[in-house]
Order: sequence, then C-alpha cells, then structure tokens
Amino acid sequence: MNLNPYVNIHTHHVGEGINVLDIGEGKAWIEDEKRRVIEEGQEVFYSVGVHPMRLGEIGEDALTCVNDMLCTGRVIAIGECGLDRRSPVCIEEQERVLERQVELGEKFRKPLIIHCVKAYSELIAIRKKMKSSIPWIIHGYNNNEQILRQLLEHGFYISAGTALLNDRSNAFHLLRHVPLNRLFLENDDKTVGIDVIYSAASGILGLTAEELKRVTRENLKNVFAI
Repeated sequence: MNLNPYVNIHTHHVGEGINVLDIGEGKAWIEDEKRRVIEEGQEVFYSVGVHPMRLGEIGEDALTCVNDMLCTGRVIAIGECGLDRRSPVCIEEQERVLERQVELGEKFRKPLIIHCVKAYSELIAIRKKMKSSIPWIIHGYNNNEQILRQLLEHGFYISAGTALLNDRSNAFHLLRHVPLNRLFLENDDKTVGIDVIYSAASGILGLTAEELKRVTRENLKNVFAI
C-alpha cells in the first residue's frame, strides 16, 4: 500500500492513487459500480451533481437523485456544479439550481466541485449571498490573475489540471500564487496520468512530487475529513 498516494480531486476515469470520480447526477452509478474493477493502488470516492451544461437535458428533477446519492458513504462531494455562460439554460436558472446544490452541500456537509465559465462574479456573489460554510473547489482553473485573487480572497480552493503542461497557459504561470493549503490537482476527462500532472506542478513549485503529494493529501483530509 502506498502511504503517500496521488490525490486526483476531479476525474472521469479511475487511475493510480486516491480518485474523486465524477458520476454526474448519479443515475447510472449503481450499475457502473457492479462492473467496476478496482486495481491495487487505487482508491475511489465519488462526486455527484448537476452540471450547468447538462441542466437543459436532465432538468431540475435530477436534484432528487443527487440528494439520494449524497446519503451514500463514498460520495464525498457535490459536483460538477456551477455556472457556464455557454449553456443553453439562462444564467438565472443556473444560479437557482446552483443555490439548491449549495443548500444540499450545507445539509450533508459536502464540499462543492465547481465548474465555472465566464461567470465568476456571479459565482462569488452566490457564495457571499448564501454565507456558505463548506469548501468550494474551482476545478481545472486556467483563468487570469485578477480572478484568481478574487477567488482566493473569498476562500475558494483551486484545482489545476492539464493546462499545467502548457508553459504558455495561465495555470502554468499562476500556480505559484495559489497557497499550498488551497491547492488540488486533477486530470478531469483527459487521458494524461495524474502522475504527469504532479510532475509538472512540482517542477513549477520547486517541490518534489512526494512533497506535493503530501500537500494534497493533507488538503484532502482537511476538506473532506477522510
């Protein structure tokens, strides 16, 4: 057993280390789990939520399924949830559904894994309005420094992914601005191994991969109490 595993805070496929696997609104979760083979060196937890890009397709009724899935032991987060200006659903409706997921997070004491595209001011306003006490994690961050500073000022955690492999990306240049106790790493839906993400991030931060794994493992314990 690896005593210092990788932590992959948001993924769509299980790999080495501790994985938080996105299972959408959870409808197919039970059948998927019957078929899943967990290999040695893998540990799997789950996030469940209504993605803003899927809201028009699945509807608000999916929140009932999310509520039910949150009673399951290894579901440790709500997400992806959030706001996306590209969604065919109006931003006001997205905000209302996000607020309902925030309420579920507070009820079950589950952190949020946030998807946000071109709606950061609205996202921050909702966090302030609802006086949320649970952690909010921005997944796949690759935006500018001004937005990063605003997010950090309002208590958000930041997760970075494959953008770190591009030395021209915002994520690459801003990673050093993220306090280590607010940092997570992920590979999202990409086929790049989480070890590659850690190698890139550790090089940017001037840490060894083992040191960085200890950082994200401690953050996992603090945010998810596992």
